[in-house]
Amino acid sequence: MGCIMTLEKHIRFAAVMLLVCMSCRVMGQADTSKNQFGTYYFDGDDVVFEFDLRIYEKAVHGYDSVRVDFSDLGIVDVAVSGNFNDWSGDGWHMQRVNEWQYRLRKNLKDFSDAPNWQFKFVINGELWTPPKADLKKGGILGWNNIKNPNVPAPIPVDSGNVLFRLQGFTESKRVILAGTFNNWDEEALTMKPAGDGWELQLVLPPGVYEYKFIADGKWMEDPDNPEKRVNQFNTFNSVLRVTKPVRFELDGFETAQEVILTGSFNNWDKKKVKMHRTESGWATEVPLTGGKHLYKFIVDGQWMTDPASPRVETDLKGNVNSVLFVR
Repeated sequence: MGCIMTLEKHIRFAAVMLLVCMSCRVMGQADTSKNQFGTYYFDGDDVVFEFDLRIYEKAVHGYDSVRVDFSDLGIVDVAVSGNFNDWSGDGWHMQRVNEWQYRLRKNLKDFSDAPNWQFKFVINGELWTPPKADLKKGGILGWNNIKNPNVPAPIPVDSGNVLFRLQGFTESKRVILAGTFNNWDEEALTMKPAGDGWELQLVLPPGVYEYKFIADGKWMEDPDNPEKRVNQFNTFNSVLRVTKPVRFELDGFETAQEVILTGSFNNWDKKKVKMHRTESGWATEVPLTGGKHLYKFIVDGQWMTDPASPRVETDLKGNVNSVLFVR
């Protein structure tokens, strides 16, 4: 039992260390890179992910003087999980190309249209730091970032769908808004004085964004926004969720007593979203962020995929789910 506990400690430490050492971008640096081990790179209209098992081995061995045989790490599967696939616990599975390397090629059409994507690697079906559990606690120590080459940075408009406001700081000479929506540009988005604070409106598509204010050169999270994430500098980024209403419909099943919509967007809740009857069946509308969402219907207790949608995905447990991309 002692040996097993020691190995588990090594693997858990490796997970944290690797997230830090494999971070592709920090604010002010290039966000598209490929280090000596490989993380991702663009090839035409494709994004190519790479993972080298020697990174994992190096992090484990770097913990202390105790060596762990590489074969004992038990790595049998590596996948990619990010905001483009709703941080799926199964992720997009990578193909092993040689003794050390895994690779995955995805076309840009498989991603949401967000200006910036974040991802992590999943080993043996487990996220190293599960976002949906840890983001609320500020428990993420690092991640990889990709800039979408097809999406221009937003420009300020008076009729934007998102209003950013910083209360106070009236003595500041200049306040800048920076975030994943403009690749953390420190100059582009100057906020305007407004009453007892600063404001700026942007048009942002559905998605999950991180942002900060820069008041006279000092970076800070939004003091009025309780949702935040730990960043690479062990400070916080504020989190913004921009949603759009999405209508789900299930035709038929007129004799059903109850139909529930469940999915990755509500942690597969079996009761929360009840669908209402329509002339042709059942329907409901829910606000969703941009990106990939998995879902199912529960008809009188029986789970089923969407018969009107041909796109499905099977997880590691053999569950088949319908897939929806919100853009």
